Order: sequence, then structure tokens, then C-alpha cells
Amino acid sequence: MNSFNIPILLTTYKRHDTTLKVLEVIKTIQASKLYISSNHWKNDNEKNIILSLREKIQNSIDWDCQIHMIIRSKHLSIKDSISSAIDILFQNEDMGIILEDDIVPNQSFFRYCHELLLKYKDNPNIFTISGWSGLDFNTKAKATLSEDYYFSKYNHIWGWATWKRAWQLYKGEFQNFEQEFSQLKFDTQLEKQTWYQIFSLCNQGKIDTWDHYWTYTIWKNNGLNIYPKNNMITNIGLNRSDATNTKEWSKYAQMKTYELNFPMHHPKTIERNIFLDKKNFIITTKNTPLWLLIINKIYRTFFKKNLKEFQKYMR
Repeated sequence: MNSFNIPILLTTYKRHDTTLKVLEVIKTIQASKLYISSNHWKNDNEKNIILSLREKIQNSIDWDCQIHMIIRSKHLSIKDSISSAIDILFQNEDMGIILEDDIVPNQSFFRYCHELLLKYKDNPNIFTISGWSGLDFNTKAKATLSEDYYFSKYNHIWGWATWKRAWQLYKGEFQNFEQEFSQLKFDTQLEKQTWYQIFSLCNQGKIDTWDHYWTYTIWKNNGLNIYPKNNMITNIGLNRSDATNTKEWSKYAQMKTYELNFPMHHPKTIERNIFLDKKNFIITTKNTPLWLLIINKIYRTFFKKNLKEFQKYMR
């Protein structure tokens, strides 16, 4: 079997079952270079769980593979743990794939990322390649797309890839929030209000996240993202008590995945598909699943004492 030569970063914490399932998929492609980030334990009760997982990870990689373990000496927040691991990846590599410990890609995802990383490596306008798609929630909109992907303002971090040239622009904080936000462009007032609330909560330190800052970085630089027509990702970490964010019901759990037919059908021009972006915004906010994600993030960090303040922002 030929090995897969695009570096892969896998971020982990303490979930054994999901982490090992992700590694099983990585094994099928014989990844030649793996960066594995392991956060430190919060307390002594987690110590043996995490040490045991690190050992299982090492033992499960039984193919020819360069392994770079990123072992934390102290517990880091989700934001700092993941963003700094990506920093380390791109201190050493020009491009790479990023997977979290509950993100299970199908086989197509890896070839899809490989081909598009190479195709757009010298295009500074392209920032991310996403493997997740929510277009199944609007099949009429999906049917308008004849190519295998489109160019979007939206990035999604459930299985994604990027380049050093893009990530080096990442900023994990706002310098002047109101001024910086005022320079962003939105399709509708609702979209603007939604992202004002999200970014404002990030700026106040009320959401432990890195990905919204990555979204801001892309928008600040007028970047485009590759968004697939068909979903290639299963998130197996939702709807469980140890979920990072979504412990309750989520419509995104156990979504159908599709294997792509190669060669891919590429868009004829590199321009944003505004129609599908508007539909995508509705998909990710309909029935308030986006709010539910944010509420869970805040609840985890600040518990009930801050829910009233959050509700005020949501009005």
C-alpha cells in the first residue's frame, strides 16, 4: 500500500474510544507523518486516563510513520491547546490536515485534501479545505451545484486542511473589536447580528475557542474556503456526556457521508458562491443549533451564573 504523504495533526485529550477510531481510519491510508497533540490533565483523576491513552496511541501506530508527539507540560485551554498545536505543525510543514479526536473522515477525504492542497497551494486567496458539508439539510440548494465543491466565505473545522501561508495570518485575539468588526462584510443584517454576538463573546473571553478567531482571520483577509458538495465527515463525539461542546441532541451527529468519484469536478472560476453561502448560513442557524453550541461552550466555562448575561446578548 502506498503511504499518504500529507502531514496530519491529530489533537487529543482523554477520550479513548473516539481517538482510537480516528487512528483506525488514519491507519487505512498509511499516513507517513503524524503530529499528535496530547493536552495535560486538569487534575489527578485524569492523569492515568491520559497517560494510558498516550500509550495506546503509540501502540496503535504499527506502520511506517514519522510520529511527532506534542506533549503538554500543563493543562491548556481548548483555544490554546489546539491553536498552538497547529502552530507547531506549520513551524515544520508547508501544508497539513487537522483532525480532532472525534472527527472520523471517510476514505475520499484524504485524496480530496491531497489534490486540493496541491492545486491551490500557491493561491493566497484560498485559506481552508473543509471536509464537512451540511448541504444535505437543503437538498434543493445542493442540487444546484454540479461541481464537487464550491468557494465559500465559511470554513468548517470538522476535518479540514490548510497551508502554512494561510495559518501564519492567524490572530487569536482582537486588538480593537468594534473597529475590526465594522470592517467586515455580511450578506444580511441577521448574519451580521449573529456574528457580532459570537465575536463579541469571544472578545470578552466567554467562549473558549480558537475556530471563531480563524474565521475572523479569513474574513479580515477576504479569504475563500473550499466547501464540499457532499459530506465526508462523521462527528462521533456529539450527544455524549464527555463531548467538548455539544452534550445534548445535535442534528449534526452521525450524518451520512459520501465517497467522491475521482477525478473531481472543479469550479470553472474561483469566486464565492453567494447563493449557497446564504443557504449555508440558514442551515447552521435553523432551529438554533448554532446557539446551542455557543450556550454549551459558555456553560462549560462559566456555568449558570453567566447564562442571564448571555441571554441578554441573544435578544
